[in-house]
Amino acid sequence: MVGAAEVTDAEQAYLERVAEDCERLLGPGVEMGALELGIDDDIVLRLRYRLGGLAATSEGHGETVVAAHADLRQRLVLDRIGLAMRGILGQRR
Repeated sequence: MVGAAEVTDAEQAYLERVAEDCERLLGPGVEMGALELGIDDDIVLRLRYRLGGLAATSEGHGETVVAAHADLRQRLVLDRIGLAMRGILGQRR
């Protein structure tokens, strides 16, 4: 569930908690995919997930993993609403 290159045991444990937190935020019916940690100009947490036949990816950015997690939480809420709306509108067709 968590994909990261060269992280300490403490960082791995924190990333597992981030994945659990994201799963709670996304709610029932959402299938979690990979949580990836990337380091570019800043830290990036990227989460892939599915609701029915619809796939989505949300990213959080920050100077630290904690800041990226906070950003990811905010984006997940908005992206999850958008994903649900896509599912509702798709069912009306």
